[in-house]
Amino acid sequence: MNKLSFTKGYYIFTRIFIIIAIIIILFPLVWMLSLSLRDNNYIYEAYGFLIPKYFTFENYGDAFNFFNTVIEASFFRLFFNSAVVTGGALFMTILVSILASYAFSNFKFRLGNITYLTLIISIMIPSQILVIPLYYLFSKLGLINNLLSLIIAYTAFGIPVSILILTSFFKSIPKELKDSAAIDGASDFTYLLKIVLPLSKAAIATCVIFLFLFFWNEFLLANIFLSKNFLKTVPAGMSLIVGSRYAIPWGTYAAAVNISIIPVVIIFIIFQKWFIEGVTLGALKG
Repeated sequence: MNKLSFTKGYYIFTRIFIIIAIIIILFPLVWMLSLSLRDNNYIYEAYGFLIPKYFTFENYGDAFNFFNTVIEASFFRLFFNSAVVTGGALFMTILVSILASYAFSNFKFRLGNITYLTLIISIMIPSQILVIPLYYLFSKLGLINNLLSLIIAYTAFGIPVSILILTSFFKSIPKELKDSAAIDGASDFTYLLKIVLPLSKAAIATCVIFLFLFFWNEFLLANIFLSKNFLKTVPAGMSLIVGSRYAIPWGTYAAAVNISIIPVVIIFIIFQKWFIEGVTLGALKG
C-alpha cells in the first residue's frame, strides 16, 4: 500500500512539474503572439495580461513595410541573407565535422589527441573575445560587408561543437562493422557513406538543430561585420525597428520576431524525430 501511494504521489508530482515547466517555456511565446496582435496605441491593455482588448493584424504588415521604407531592404531580403549565411555555414560545418570526426574516431595519427583536445577546449572561448581579431582579419581580406565573412566565422564556431557530438557517436559504432565492410572490399569512404552516416542520423540531426538555432539567431557578429542595411540578417535587421524617442512599436517588433522564428519551427519539425532520438540516446545507453 505504501509503495502504491508513493508511486501515485510520484506520478502526480512529475505531471505537475511537467505542466509548470511547459507553462514557463510557452509563456514568452504566447506573450509575443499577444503583443503582435495588439494595436500599438493600446499595447499595454489586455484581458488577463494575454488577451488583447483590440485585435489587429496590422503589426505584421507594418513589420514588412518598415523594412521597405526605413532601411530600404525588404523583409524577404533579410530572410534571404540569413538563409544564405545559415545554409552555407551549416553545410560547411556538417561536412568538415563528419570527415574530421570520422578521422578522430577511426584512425590513430600523430598529434591526433592534441588536435582533438584543442578543438574541444576552443568551445570555451567566448565569441566576443574574437570580434576584434576577426574584424581585422576580414577587413584585410576585403570581406567586411560580405556574407562570406559570417559563413566563415559561423563555421569556425560551429565545427568544435559538432566534432564533439559526432566523434562521441562515431566511437560508439561497433568496430566489427568496419571489419566486415573491409572484408567485403569497402573503402573508408564507402563505409562512412553507406554505414556510418545512416546510423548517425540522430547525432547529425542534433547538430543541425543546435547549429541552425545559433546561426539563425546570431546577432553580434552579423551586426558588426555587415553595416549595410541590405546585407543584414534577420536579427541584425530587427534591431533597427525603432519608434519615436519615447515610444517603441512593441507590436511591430513582436510581429517581426514571430515571423523570424518560422524557419526555426520548420527545421525542428523536420528533424524532431532524430533530434529526440539523439538527445535520449546517451541516457538509454547509460
